[in-house]
Amino acid sequence: MLRVWWSTMPDDWLGYDWLCQQLADTDAQLRQVMVPLSQVITRPGLALQTLSDLSEVLPADIAHYLQLAQDVSEDEQRAHSYEWQALVVENAPLRVNLNGHLVSAPADFYNSLLERQIQPGRPIVQIIGEMLMRYSLGLPDWWYRARLQHILSTRG
Repeated sequence: MLRVWWSTMPDDWLGYDWLCQQLADTDAQLRQVMVPLSQVITRPGLALQTLSDLSEVLPADIAHYLQLAQDVSEDEQRAHSYEWQALVVENAPLRVNLNGHLVSAPADFYNSLLERQIQPGRPIVQIIGEMLMRYSLGLPDWWYRARLQHILSTRG
């Protein structure tokens, strides 16, 4: 039995699809822990907890998330395998979770969001830091740097 933890962040979702593809022709039994990125918590008070990614799951909360574990049916595993195959064929530079759907997107998908952050004299590292803190896009800092440098180089 293989237990995999994932979320609807594009990088986790792609990894889950890939794993389902890798296990497609095996007898491996898969169990998933799909971690909700937003949930109501009741300790010590009532609050909405929002995670940016799986690295924010606290060790003290692992037992709670283990209760969410479910066996993955062959049909579900096959569906995720097919999704992986379709995404490979599309060969897009970026994947995004758009309204609960994993979709392919062009490299400039987030450019308008980034362009609004650019101001004269504002350091790129500050923009990157704020983007990482404010938005849960599942993108690494090097990607932000590359896109910002591209935008700045095309402004003339």
